[in-house]
Amino acid sequence: MTGILMVAAVSVTLIVGILPLPTRAEARDLRLALFGCSLLCVLMWMTVSVRSRRAGGVEVDKPVRPARRPSRSLPVLLAVLLPLASGAALVQAVGPDGEPGRWVSEVYTAGGGVREVPIERTASEPWPTGVNVNGVDEYAADVVVTRFDDSSRRTTVRGARTLGVPDEGDTVTVMYAPGRPGLGGRYHDSGFFSGGLALLWIWAVALFVAAFGCGIFDRAGVHAARRLRGEVHGVAALVLCLGVLLLLPGAFFQTPTWAGWLLALAAACTPWLALTWVMKRV
Repeated sequence: MTGILMVAAVSVTLIVGILPLPTRAEARDLRLALFGCSLLCVLMWMTVSVRSRRAGGVEVDKPVRPARRPSRSLPVLLAVLLPLASGAALVQAVGPDGEPGRWVSEVYTAGGGVREVPIERTASEPWPTGVNVNGVDEYAADVVVTRFDDSSRRTTVRGARTLGVPDEGDTVTVMYAPGRPGLGGRYHDSGFFSGGLALLWIWAVALFVAAFGCGIFDRAGVHAARRLRGEVHGVAALVLCLGVLLLLPGAFFQTPTWAGWLLALAAACTPWLALTWVMKRV
């Protein structure tokens, strides 16, 4: 039962981790809470396993049954969870860094968000972005918008994008905080894939590795690794915790882009290092 609970908690944590949640404190706290729950479930599984081994069993007369072939479900699950863990680590590096990241964090902290606001007028000559959607060219321009919280307050948004040449009355997506007008407003490239091609690459590689790994994991080896050994699984757990620690600077501070990706890549390697350690020692 504790093993099933552990797998369920870890799976939910990794699924939430690989989703492009907003860069706000609530999303960070959710991920940390799920990791804490997963860690608790792992400790419960290890405790129950150690106690059951010490307690031993009662020998009873039973008819001899032929040995069953190890189930294929566990290697398949492992093949899916490992790339999912690496992908979740890499996703933490996707998003605004440096000054843009600090600005987004301040907007969310001040209770701001993203809203559709009407264009009052254009403040620059529109220029084509080279993007075409359903036969309509996309344009960018500096535009003056009226904030939804105060009809008398206007803000110039740099590089706002619209389908077709922007005109008065068209709407653009703007991020800003009503309670902090001094932060200004900025155009927000809304949409599920606003993280760009990085998210698509991470998901594609994770899916490919999961599909490829389903056929290479040895059933007997994986099932042998299920038998808890403190000196083996304990070290593997420490390696996985190290991977989580590598992601904490990016979660609590605005790290440079290169540092965020470097830490995420190092964290993405820890699940495979932990697996290699366990498989070599069992």
